Amino acid sequence: MRMKEKDSEILEALRRGDSIANISKTVGFPKSTIYYHINKLKRAGFIKGLRVALTYDQAGSEGAAIMLVSLIKSNLKDVIAFEDKLQENSLVTDIYSVTGDWDFVLILQGNKDEITKFLRESILSMPNVNRTHSLFIIKHLEV
Repeated sequence: MRMKEKDSEILEALRRGDSIANISKTVGFPKSTIYYHINKLKRAGFIKGLRVALTYDQAGSEGAAIMLVSLIKSNLKDVIAFEDKLQENSLVTDIYSVTGDWDFVLILQGNKDEITKFLRESILSMPNVNRTHSLFIIKHLEV
C-alpha cells in the first residue's frame, strides 16, 4: 500500500497521542472515516497493536517493574515468537531487545500481584526463557 498524505497525518497524530476527535478536526474527516483509515493502516502493517501509554504518576495506585529476560535460544524465529507473546499482555508497556548477559528488558505496569502472577504464569512458563531478574520500582523521578 502506498501511503497517502492524509494517512501520514493520521499516523503522526496517533504518534503524538491525539484523540480520534482531535484527529478528525485536524484532518477534516468525520470520526468514522478516521477509524476506516486506521483500520486500513493496520491491515497494511503501518500500525501494529494498540498501546495505552501511562506515565508513572498517571498509573495511580498501580506499580511498575523492570524485568530482565534471558532466552535459551536466540534465533530469529524464537525471538519473534517471544516478542509476539509479550505483546499480548497488557502489563507489558515496553520491550527492549538488548545486548550483553540479557536478551530483553521489559517495562511492566500493574499492581505487584499482577506483575508477580505474570512472571510466574506467563514468563517462566514460556519454553524458551532461560532466566529472569525483576526490579520493582519504588520511586520514579522525571528528568
